[in-house]
Amino acid sequence: MRICFAAPANSAHIQKWCEWFLARGHEVHVISFTEGTLPGAVVHRIDLGVDPDGSDRGKLKYLTAGGKIRRLIREIRPDAVNAHYATSYGAAMALSGVRGYALSVWGSDIYDFPRRSPLHRRLLQYSLRKAGRLFSTSGAMAAEAAKYTDRTFDITPFGVDMGLFSPAQRTRGEDGTFVIGTVKILSSLYGIDTLIRAAALLRRSYPEMGLRVRICGDGPQAGEFAALAAEEGIGDITEFPGWISREEAARAWADMDAAVIPSARYESFGVAAVEAQACGTPVIVTEVEGLMETTVPGVSSLTVPRQDPQALAEAIRTLYLDPERRRRMGQAGRENALEKYELNRCFGKIEKLLEQLKKGAGRA
Repeated sequence: MRICFAAPANSAHIQKWCEWFLARGHEVHVISFTEGTLPGAVVHRIDLGVDPDGSDRGKLKYLTAGGKIRRLIREIRPDAVNAHYATSYGAAMALSGVRGYALSVWGSDIYDFPRRSPLHRRLLQYSLRKAGRLFSTSGAMAAEAAKYTDRTFDITPFGVDMGLFSPAQRTRGEDGTFVIGTVKILSSLYGIDTLIRAAALLRRSYPEMGLRVRICGDGPQAGEFAALAAEEGIGDITEFPGWISREEAARAWADMDAAVIPSARYESFGVAAVEAQACGTPVIVTEVEGLMETTVPGVSSLTVPRQDPQALAEAIRTLYLDPERRRRMGQAGRENALEKYELNRCFGKIEKLLEQLKKGAGRA
């Protein structure tokens, strides 16, 4: 199949999509508003002079890309077209006149964008209406999107490489420490400040834990969180290694005694929770639907209220005191990830859905 994605070429998730479809022998094209290299795929850059992290006013230029997208689709002649993000690539695709494409919603386009104004809401509704088929990574996000459309969604979760994300990645032995942490974008959206404050509470109350904190990733608040760790008195036991590769992420999750994913607002899909479970690591998550959907609360995960350092500290302490429970939760998490989120199973479903679009894809 010749597949065309309309999506940011610099996205790690899009890289994973392209790698899988290329390995299956498909020809992959990507129409992108951002720079990016995707080995094996053909990237068609549309430079609109827009800062992806800039204002909504600047992003209005996305809506002018319809004609360029239509011309590229005519040149590529794809069997299937899949636009990602309802309110950028999806909106531009909706205005392009191209028909029969699939639209994947991602998160902020559903949870944040339509709440900014009635105009934002109408643009999202238009984008959802024009797509030939709708994909969502989780049932939770599909339920949120149902506020703006009466159409049904195919649930297409992110898959995880169970060979890479595995308990076999663990390199730590019994070293007398208790390692907790996360692998996320360093933003308050993901509750990194709550994790730091919970760790500080534990160190003050239970110094015998031998607590160590590993916060992996990069983001707009990296410096702020490092400063917070120092201010809270845990700078000497907290590590900020910065951005890490997928291979390093697998080792990081496997080497933790408890994975902590304390998102403060929403998660469209808990990929971090799936990766941690795949590594056989017990997980603590906040009561956010996307995280609770990807774990088994009470079995592979403990759940705590959002932005509650005391409750999070108590959950961490619970796991510290019960090694056998950690072992059972880790085993259950691995089984949950294998059953629901194995990479080839998840992408195989997407492949079949895109094949169903072949007859009508790319017609203008």
